[in-house]
Order: sequence, then structure tokens, then C-alpha cells
Amino acid sequence: MSPSFQAGHALLIGAGADLPFTIDDARGIAEILKDPDRCAYPPGQVELLVGEAAHRQAVLEAFDRMAERADESSTVIIYFSGHGYRASTPIGEAYFLIPFGVQI
Repeated sequence: MSPSFQAGHALLIGAGADLPFTIDDARGIAEILKDPDRCAYPPGQVELLVGEAAHRQAVLEAFDRMAERADESSTVIIYFSGHGYRASTPIGEAYFLIPFGVQI
């Protein structure tokens, strides 16, 4: 078994709903990151939010936890699989990721 990559932190989001494969995508990447023979991220430093658990508040709270855990020497991965949205705003185009449960 390889030593773990202590500087590695990840947040993986699979929005699900009408895109069920997004859950499989996020889970698959989580497994690769935690695999001791591949990336060796410590399991406690890989957070997975999928389906109903990937709602807006949970995602924002996960960002806060990531900010608390990581420091300037950390490697951070944030992965999102789901819908996006583009909107015109007074300052130009804006792009958004759509978590579970958001209706547009």
C-alpha cells in the first residue's frame, strides 16, 4: 500500500435528478482519488455529495468545510457533474452550476 497523499482534498458533486449518470461520475472519481494505488487521497478528505444530498445548502456548507481543512500547501479538487445555466446580467454573461432541486 502506498502512503496517502495528505495534502489532497476533494469535493465531488453529482447532481443526479434527470441526469442519473452524474452520480456514477462523481462516485467513480471519488473511488479513484481514494484508491491507495492511484491517488491515495485520505478518505476523510474526499467529500461526496450526490443526488438529493447535492442540494444548494449542502454544497455551500461543503465549500466552507473545504476552506477550513485546506491550507496553502493543499491540492484541492472540486468536481461538478450536472446541469449548468447561462444568464444575461447587467455586467455581462454569468454562468451557474445547478445543484439538485433547483428549478429554472
